[in-house]
Amino acid sequence: MRKPEEWTKQWLTQYERVPLWQKIKWTSQDPWRLYKSLQKQSAYAFILESGRIGRYTYVGMDAVASLAYKNGQVSENGKSSSPVLSDPMATVRRWMGHEFSPSAGEMAQAGLPDWTGGSVGYISYDMGRYYEMLPRAAEDDLKLPDVYLMLVEQLYAFDHETGDVFIIVHVGERASLRMIEQAEKRLREMKEMLEVTKGKIEESPVLHIEEMEEDFLGEVTTSFEQADFEHAVRRVQEYIAAGDVFQVNLSVRQTRKTDAEAEEIYEVLRTINPSPYMGLIRFPEFQLVSASPELLLQVKGNRLSTRPIAGTRRRGRTEEEDAALVRELLENEKEVAEHIMLVDLERNDLGRVSRFGTVHVDELMAVEKYSHVMHIVSNVVGEMMEDKDMYDAIIAAFPGGTITGAPKVRTMEIIEELERVTRGPYTGSMCVLGFDGNAVCNIIIRTLILKDEEAHVQAGAGIVIDSTPKAEYYESLKKAEVLWKSLSLAEAKRRVEKSMREGSRV
Repeated sequence: MRKPEEWTKQWLTQYERVPLWQKIKWTSQDPWRLYKSLQKQSAYAFILESGRIGRYTYVGMDAVASLAYKNGQVSENGKSSSPVLSDPMATVRRWMGHEFSPSAGEMAQAGLPDWTGGSVGYISYDMGRYYEMLPRAAEDDLKLPDVYLMLVEQLYAFDHETGDVFIIVHVGERASLRMIEQAEKRLREMKEMLEVTKGKIEESPVLHIEEMEEDFLGEVTTSFEQADFEHAVRRVQEYIAAGDVFQVNLSVRQTRKTDAEAEEIYEVLRTINPSPYMGLIRFPEFQLVSASPELLLQVKGNRLSTRPIAGTRRRGRTEEEDAALVRELLENEKEVAEHIMLVDLERNDLGRVSRFGTVHVDELMAVEKYSHVMHIVSNVVGEMMEDKDMYDAIIAAFPGGTITGAPKVRTMEIIEELERVTRGPYTGSMCVLGFDGNAVCNIIIRTLILKDEEAHVQAGAGIVIDSTPKAEYYESLKKAEVLWKSLSLAEAKRRVEKSMREGSRV
């Protein structure tokens, strides 16, 4: 078996940016301990997990560069740059330069994980304005970038199947012997940090979080009062009756003050509601805390996949009630029809960048269960055309049809008319874009934005002709509940720990 340094030396003769790595055993098997130890050292940091189903967890910090895109204005490393560009994905493609790195196939041949470096961040729902002629009516109150990415050249990748951790840095094509030695030194430093972490973090006092107070809806303000939301639902139904659309996803944002840190909230969230596409991304100005269950797009070599979710019920209080709710959900004609319609929409989106005849559904109408809700889920796959790349695929899939409705462009126009604030990151995508051309983008739902000591949580419901306005309002609140519970428990945990510290000094 070839050593990592042998792969690196070969690639340095062919590419401009290549990985150098070490692989070691990691006995802790909890990357969260490492993240907690390291995140305070950098303004940019992330942990990307996959609940109980995924193979890899990624931890990184010390971004070598950042890119923010807003209304055509580009900011690199916090400074405005020119010229102004009208295509955000073209901007990211230029900034990333992944064509100058080893391919996904070469990385896999070397035994590397699915992602070895690239960019991490989000693409907001409002990026759709750059590719479709959409009105501007809602207030942009949070004023967050439409695209915000950090460039990552060093990271830890935890393999939960093998118990290995990959420690990865990158070097350039024209790297001198001195630069390679510096990269090797950085690998040693990162390995030392990994070893130190095993004993560095003291466990928090044992707290039975399920017994804590859960006053998580206290002093919450909303973008929609219930009566206004119900009026908007009826307006959507008028559009449906007129033949404009089949279904529209309508959402409500809730906001409240908090003194909790993003890490404190995420620590509770990952415990009570592990999800397939969850993570914490720390930017200097704000943080994203996500327990998303939904995949917008995965690009792995030439294989494309998307995993639409449509159809929701609360969890049962007993196993019997839970099973009854599953049966009721799958037998509900409205839910099934809505789900099939959105699966067809996603097939059409993938078809825009897939080879003819390759798009198909390989899993139809499974039920996935989470702490507070259950969903109907399907999986759609395709083979990407040779002249397309991950950026083309993102544009084709974006934004996800399950969080707009059908047909997509008209529903986005109606959303802009009826929702009072721009969505921002909500229903956009938290993305991992690889130097090798691979990508994973979730849909930003079940996600909390923490900015200026305010927590913002947004959730919605799919409105169809026979929707009950009151029920749709409460479904939206139910979907947000796990975030507010996590926040409330994090605040309670903080208060208890503070009291214990103060008591120990008496």
